[in-house]
Amino acid sequence: MAFVIRKLQEGVTLGEKLREMRQAAHLTLSELAMLTKIQKRFLEAFEKGDYSSLPAPLYARQYLKTYIQTLGGDISYYLELFEKEHGTCDCIAHARLPRQRTGSKQLRLTGKALRMTIIFFVVALISVYLGHQIFSLLQPPSLMVTEPYDGFISPSPTITISGQTEKGVTLFVNKQKIVLEQEGTFHAEIILERGVNIIEFEARKRYSRPATEYRRVIFETEGG
Repeated sequence: MAFVIRKLQEGVTLGEKLREMRQAAHLTLSELAMLTKIQKRFLEAFEKGDYSSLPAPLYARQYLKTYIQTLGGDISYYLELFEKEHGTCDCIAHARLPRQRTGSKQLRLTGKALRMTIIFFVVALISVYLGHQIFSLLQPPSLMVTEPYDGFISPSPTITISGQTEKGVTLFVNKQKIVLEQEGTFHAEIILERGVNIIEFEARKRYSRPATEYRRVIFETEGG
């Protein structure tokens, strides 16, 4: 294929020089696209200087190299011209702005996600803490009766009862309130009736279910 070599004017852009070289070869953009295997829209972008429509610089340079090789031009010269225009073209700066905005948006989204994650964990911790406190509040208080043991037989009408519960608890023995000592322990005496006596210990705490213990005590005098 014979090419007509025209003298290029100073100040002419890369795109204008490429178009003039293609037209000198009597090729349309569609024909050149078939020869180079490069999409027509990229060839048009080169000739219009629309670098924002080109792919990444690495691929753009390879396309330009193929373009020049096909038309028999000076590859080094045109690549150098491309680098000069590519680095100073305003459209490149505009093309990069969306990336900057996208990066900024990603940072904002990441920061928002981090804040939401922190808030979620704080709320979860507070919920667990409050749940534990409510569960503890609703649990019956501890109650341990050390005296008497269940089934105790007493020869005396008076026996001593003792045990321990939690501080702040109200204790009732057979519906009678018993004063607790400082650490929640208690001691008292009760009077038995002849035969089997059922002693009820009930520890109450605000908002919770009561804790209840029972002791069976038998009062028998010597000789029956």
